[in-house]
Order: sequence, then C-alpha cells, then structure tokens
Amino acid sequence: MKTIFAQNLRKYRKICGMTQKALAKELHYSHTAIANYESGRNEPSLSDLCRLADILGVSTDALLGREGVKYKAMTNPFLERFLQLEPKIQKIVTELIFLL
Repeated sequence: MKTIFAQNLRKYRKICGMTQKALAKELHYSHTAIANYESGRNEPSLSDLCRLADILGVSTDALLGREGVKYKAMTNPFLERFLQLEPKIQKIVTELIFLL
C-alpha cells in the first residue's frame, strides 16, 4: 500500500528531475531501496529521511505530508512560564535541570 510518504517521495524526486538510481547514489544505496520506499514496502530511518529531504530540497514535513498541519496551542504551564523568563535566567534554569 502506498503511503503519503511514498507518493511524496516520488513526486519530489520527479520534480527534481532525478531517477531512482540517481537519488539512491546520493544516499549510497541501491536503486531498489528507493523503489521500495516509493512502493511503500519500506520506510527510511529518521536520519535517512532527513538526508532525503536535504537532497530533494524540501522539508521532512513535506515528505511526510504534514504541510499545513495545525499545531496545538502550548498547554504546558511550566514551559509557558519558562519562556517568559529572561534568556539569562532561562540558561541558569536549564543548567540546573541538567545537573539533576
């Protein structure tokens, strides 16, 4: 079954004028790896997803079909208050947290 990722990978690869073989060469893979991604049989690791996005000049969100996704409003009161602190105080708090 083709996933949104599989469809988008193929779309952006073609927009860039790349063959599966050329894209695979950039990743140091065989062309069958790209064919498997585009058919939905396999999915890349997170690091390879990032590399694919860089090579194709798109965001990982674009590859995953997450463009235009609305993010929830911040609901973490601690984080909201932390972000209101001066940067100097944020740094001190961050250092203290990592010492714990």
